[in-house]
Amino acid sequence: PHIKDKIRRSLRCRHLSPDLLQALLHKNVTDLDLEDLEITDSHLEVVSRYKNYRKLNLNQTKKPSFKAIEKENETPPPCESSICQVLQGCRYLHTLFMAGWQSVTLEVMTTLVTSCPHIRFLDLGHCRPGLDDRMAAKVGELSRLESLSVTGSTAITDVGLSNIGASQAAATIKELRINKCREITDEGIEMLLMGLEALEILIFNGCPKVTDESRLALDRYLREHRVNVRQLSWTVY
Repeated sequence: PHIKDKIRRSLRCRHLSPDLLQALLHKNVTDLDLEDLEITDSHLEVVSRYKNYRKLNLNQTKKPSFKAIEKENETPPPCESSICQVLQGCRYLHTLFMAGWQSVTLEVMTTLVTSCPHIRFLDLGHCRPGLDDRMAAKVGELSRLESLSVTGSTAITDVGLSNIGASQAAATIKELRINKCREITDEGIEMLLMGLEALEILIFNGCPKVTDESRLALDRYLREHRVNVRQLSWTVY
């Protein structure tokens, strides 16, 4: 292991400056965890200089502040072009965690699909406004996708679930987390289940428009796919 990797992993990186991050990266870095860091465009510019990543953890899931002074001092979120710059050329990337981001757009998802075709694990939970229906269709083009989280999305609807269920990824998705998505209904759950072939874990609790009809759709799905399914979690209203 490279000595820089040992140093980087031993540091608490919440206040890691772009210059220090640059000093701790090298061309053979494959696994980069910046979850504790308040990421800026400058950090992403540094990260984008290297393209050998297999796993990137860029989660930004800190709780929002309601104090006026802290809000005034908040660092603006990175722009979509900075994220795209990181993804471009990362052809070995198989795991991307971006929970809590505010800059996840259709352009970002398009860049991900075209530049990182080997993505297997994708976390877009608690993004604002989150994965919408057009982005769901784009993510569905990831033909190796196994795990997808869009937890807390306020933008995805039944159309987005239908897009996922009819996509290339429907044959490979094993884990899907759509909990706390307020706009999805029974119809979306049913259309989603009609397409998924390899599902093992499905989480959709906290979706207020879902009723007992979804439980019936699950019963039908289980009769046909019981050998695969390992975990189900839902709430009906």
